[in-house]
Amino acid sequence: MRVAVKITSGAKVFAPKKIEDLEEKRIVPKMMLRRRLTRNAKMMLYIADKCSFDGSKIVYASAFGELQATVGITDAILNETQISPTLFQNSVYNSAPSYFSLLNGDKDEILTISSGMQSAHDALQTAALQALLSHEKVLCVASECLDIEKIEEVKSCTSYLESAAGVVVEISDNEEGAKEIEPITQEGIIPSLHELFSVVEMLEKENELKVFVEL
Repeated sequence: MRVAVKITSGAKVFAPKKIEDLEEKRIVPKMMLRRRLTRNAKMMLYIADKCSFDGSKIVYASAFGELQATVGITDAILNETQISPTLFQNSVYNSAPSYFSLLNGDKDEILTISSGMQSAHDALQTAALQALLSHEKVLCVASECLDIEKIEEVKSCTSYLESAAGVVVEISDNEEGAKEIEPITQEGIIPSLHELFSVVEMLEKENELKVFVEL
């Protein structure tokens, strides 16, 4: 079964090492909350802001999750030092969308997807299903932050250590004008984000966009 979904907004961001301006001071005015944000959380909040999304259901995806926090925890274990409570809190896969909930008082459902290089594909599929069942808008975001020590020794799947993409989807009441998702054109993006980067690229060329999603 496949459905046609409207892509009402979308955004993407990426950098070889670190994205310089994620506008976190504007998006998260409270300093205490801003200081706790992970890089994935900053990217996710930036994408949500660029999509003009202020709350509803969220599907978030990441193949590798919060690598920086995980490395901090494993280093503490190796060196037999105290584990930071903030690192422990930030080590879970749903850290990024949870900060969105805290910031916006959003009490709606959050689903977190991690399925390797299929993560963005599966997240978009899940978001389409959510939109179909709820008849509400759904924010679908995927991000990766791979900027950890010695990553260059093992990195082979991307040219960008930080990258994210997201779209807001709604179910369409008809298939007229709906398109198949095109292959990604931006080289060097990690495959776990391809599906969402592709849809954002398509949206950038269209005033209105509908795409088919297989369920």
